[in-house]
Amino acid sequence: MNASFAPPRPLIDRYGRTISYLRISVTDRCDFRCVYCMAEDMVFLPKKDVLSFEEVEAIASAFVARGTTKIRLTGGEPLVRRDIMDLVRSLGSRIGSGLDELTITTNGSQLAKHAEGLFAAGVRRINVSLDTLDAERFAAITRRGRLPDVMAGIEAAQAAGLAIKINMVAMRGVNDDEIEPMMAWAHGKGMGLTLIEGMPLGEVGIDRVDSYLPLRELHDRLARRYTLTRLDKQTGGPARYVHVAETGGVLGF
Repeated sequence: MNASFAPPRPLIDRYGRTISYLRISVTDRCDFRCVYCMAEDMVFLPKKDVLSFEEVEAIASAFVARGTTKIRLTGGEPLVRRDIMDLVRSLGSRIGSGLDELTITTNGSQLAKHAEGLFAAGVRRINVSLDTLDAERFAAITRRGRLPDVMAGIEAAQAAGLAIKINMVAMRGVNDDEIEPMMAWAHGKGMGLTLIEGMPLGEVGIDRVDSYLPLRELHDRLARRYTLTRLDKQTGGPARYVHVAETGGVLGF
């Protein structure tokens, strides 16, 4: 007797929205210690508590079978995980077979050596976290990072053909004087920019009350100087996007 099985049903949340976008954190480890993100003496999970590549692939397969078309790899810093490119290549091989897009969010420190491999594996777009263009300020915010490494990574990624969106955590009294210069720089290089509010993540290295900068305040500030036109752009995340007439680029809030 031949049994017939109905195909898996799409994942739909209580508000009737189809779940088509999955973010997978492949590690909690990072080579930076950004003041708004983690304590300098951060204790990371033991290896046994982190998803294995086999588990990540099983999760990805289950979600793709239920209608997920986009997967983003995050961390921590995903590119510091040992043999991460093996996972990227494996997931990338699913593009065109249920999966439409594989993307990654990175701090850019390891990007120079992985950019070509990411493109070869099927990645076409990445997000790079960058909060300042000033080397001294960058060192103070990240507590370990080097701005030239990130800039080299961005250059390598663009040379490899990867589209880039910059994610900038906006902090009052820390980098709020760089919002406009960051936008001009990113848009001038053909990259998008998304501004992000600082989020409470436990004991870190910055006073979030003093540094908190609401996105509404930023939007109003920029709207007084630039022509912002709302875009109907759906990415699966909370950001809302506008086109900036004066720079020709896209800005997210």
